[in-house]
Amino acid sequence: MNLVPTPCRARLQPRDFEFISATLAGSAEERGFLASLFEEPAALDAILDNDRLFRAVMELPMPLSISPELYFFVLVRRSLKEAGIDDVEIADYVAATLAEQAGGALAGRGSDRMPDADFTYHVDIIERMNEASPCERFFLEVQCGNRFLVLTGLFPRFLERRAERRGAPGLGYYESVARHSFRTAGLHPLATEYAVREVYGRLAECFTETRRALNRMAESRLFLGS
Repeated sequence: MNLVPTPCRARLQPRDFEFISATLAGSAEERGFLASLFEEPAALDAILDNDRLFRAVMELPMPLSISPELYFFVLVRRSLKEAGIDDVEIADYVAATLAEQAGGALAGRGSDRMPDADFTYHVDIIERMNEASPCERFFLEVQCGNRFLVLTGLFPRFLERRAERRGAPGLGYYESVARHSFRTAGLHPLATEYAVREVYGRLAECFTETRRALNRMAESRLFLGS
């Protein structure tokens, strides 16, 4: 697993482009023209925003017929835009994080048990930061932000139940930890090397709105459970 996820749009697979072409183009001529646009970043962004493509992804009987990167990008991009966050880089980063950390749910691997299985490890990341070197701390901050992005975004009820039953910190605490982690990581020199300085800063600023958009997405579009 990459601690700093590679953008989804850079990891689309041949089956993704075949699915897009089959959805949006009819004739061979149309498919050829569409294929010529895949190499143009601005054109690809417009294609991925297409309403017909969104509906086709939502209607897939088997999400794994396309890559997790395409699946999550299309859903996250639409969900964030509906929440007023029209930032394709934030959408791509969030989607890439979900594709890497929650993509297994698409294969039916008991996603509703995932938070319990990994929760102690998530908390251990926070504890390890006090003894980490500056370089290690950057990756721990990224890992912490990513993992709590997934937990607060897709599994808020798990955190709420844990707070009710065990007196653990609530959803707001983990949201603040994730926001702080992205903001801190964005200020680290390595953020420039990984080209995430600006996106981490923007994500930290709109984390609450992003988290809420993911909550609605998980409830109405993913059905992952909590």
